[in-house]
Amino acid sequence: MQGVTRIEEKPPRDGRERAIDQQIREAMQRGEFDRLPGAGKPLVWEDDAHIPPDWQLAFKMLKDAGCAPEWIEQDKEIRAERDALARWLEQQTRWQREQVAALATRAPADARAVREHLARARERVRADYRARATALNRAIDAFNLQVPVVRLQHARIRIEEELERLDAACR
Repeated sequence: MQGVTRIEEKPPRDGRERAIDQQIREAMQRGEFDRLPGAGKPLVWEDDAHIPPDWQLAFKMLKDAGCAPEWIEQDKEIRAERDALARWLEQQTRWQREQVAALATRAPADARAVREHLARARERVRADYRARATALNRAIDAFNLQVPVVRLQHARIRIEEELERLDAACR
């Protein structure tokens, strides 16, 4: 059953539903849903009967122009910045941990100077992270006001929790 998402099995409500579910499962096992026309391709929104006709035209025009609605573009930007910010913080945390581990091989006087340098570097990372995450939270707030469906909203970044993790990892 490659390429087919497994259907969560739920208790059927009546005999007809049970029979239909059974037929679908058997067809999936035989591979009848594999390689269907349009599989893996984007949905065609302009043909969706649940979208008002004026929106269908708008979606078609955007698609033809190679554009997407503004909130979709914002969603992509938020996801990219969130991923970049998480990678950057992990990289900074890893560097701090490596430096702390290397302190064991240094003379006490050198270790003190390195600890002070690491503390200053960590404060710069904290300040940079706080600034970037605050800006991203503003973008998330604006996005959440525009997105048409609540389930598509983004959770805000919990800045203080992330900074506490940084501090704990660097001890």
